[in-house]
Amino acid sequence: MEQKLIVLTTVSKKALQLGENLCSKADNSVKECKVDVENIEKICPKLKFLWGELEFQVQSVEKLKNFAEKQNGILQQFYANKEQELTMLINELENTLQNLRNKQVDISIRENALALEKSTRENTPPRGGDLGGGKRGIEFDFIEKDYNNKIEEKITLYDYVEEQSVQELKDKTREEISVISNYHNSSSTLIERIKNHLLQFNEMLENNTISFEESVSEFSHDKCNVLDKETHSMAEILVSLARHYDQVAAALKACQSNAEALDISVLKEDTDLIPTIVEELQESLQKIESTSEEVRIRNQIYQVSYEEAFKLFMELEGFGAKMESFINTMKELEADFEKSSAFVDRYLEELYNLNLWYEEFSKSYDYMIMEIDRRNRIKEQHEKIAEEFLAKLDGLYLEEVHQREIFFQNQGRYLPVDLCPPIQEPPIKYDIIPQDISRLPTISNKTLTEAQENLLKYREK
Repeated sequence: MEQKLIVLTTVSKKALQLGENLCSKADNSVKECKVDVENIEKICPKLKFLWGELEFQVQSVEKLKNFAEKQNGILQQFYANKEQELTMLINELENTLQNLRNKQVDISIRENALALEKSTRENTPPRGGDLGGGKRGIEFDFIEKDYNNKIEEKITLYDYVEEQSVQELKDKTREEISVISNYHNSSSTLIERIKNHLLQFNEMLENNTISFEESVSEFSHDKCNVLDKETHSMAEILVSLARHYDQVAAALKACQSNAEALDISVLKEDTDLIPTIVEELQESLQKIESTSEEVRIRNQIYQVSYEEAFKLFMELEGFGAKMESFINTMKELEADFEKSSAFVDRYLEELYNLNLWYEEFSKSYDYMIMEIDRRNRIKEQHEKIAEEFLAKLDGLYLEEVHQREIFFQNQGRYLPVDLCPPIQEPPIKYDIIPQDISRLPTISNKTLTEAQENLLKYREK
């Protein structure tokens, strides 16, 4: 009996020691877990604020990118439209100028203009008075040679075009459109830089695996309930093991002091349950450690997340100065674009008007041919009428002379000369004198026909 009680006592004591050890581990885990729970509850509001603020800041960067892309699209579209418009205008202008190159000035018009220029030079005295016969002779020779050279030139309407001014206008327009292209390139570079920063920020945001939809207080409350439940269960089991050990130890002491037989069947049955009870303790400890590990991992995740958030926050804070620089650059680009676009529109309008001017110049030349022909025909009509009037006046004059001769042969010869002196005057003779001489050239039939055909084409267009 005593030997059996010794065995039961040994087993009970070991079970009690093991239970105390397990409970001690559980207690340490619970304490550590409570610290982690406190840390989680403290850091979670900070995390929620930080990540919320970071998302807002990243959204601001996203808005900046979208705005920059929109402006960049405007620049790109403007550049494409103006480049297309410039190409079209230059092609139209080149066609117009080519038409002027192909349109020769009628030789009679050239000769007429150069003859008038020569006459003006010859009739204009040199500056500082007469240079003397020798120098005047040299000047006249120069005028004659210059006149002959110009007559021999195959002058077209294009020779009246200010080619340098046209080229300068085209170059200026191309230059301003090129400036718009540079603005677009600068804007594209700026957008790429913003995109790179945004990509980095979004990657850091994606590293946040914490869901703030879950209540931290509920999580902490649930885990603490698990800990309380398991520690309470382990405490009860430990008390039970201690009580059982006390009972077995008391029975052993009673057996050693009293030789009477004792009924230890109940103690034996309870001792047989010790492995199951210890297993329950181990399971509770495992739950506590598992819960503690879950909380510890959650705490570590929050700590890492806080460090990541703080790092991103510092990145964004450093980006603030860059963002301000980006915004200022975009504003400068926008302001410069407005100025350049105004120049581009103005130059394109000048090109358009220039092309329209030279188109009208070509038309006006043909109208001028028709006008010269009209004036020449009117001149001929006037001359014919003048000749008819002169012939009639001459007839009237001769008739008057005849009538006066009859008067003097009959009655006039009896009259004294001093009686009415005017009666002796001859009849008045009239003449038609033009106020100015026409200096218009005579247009050839070929030139006149070409002008008529050209004007017909203009009307058909």
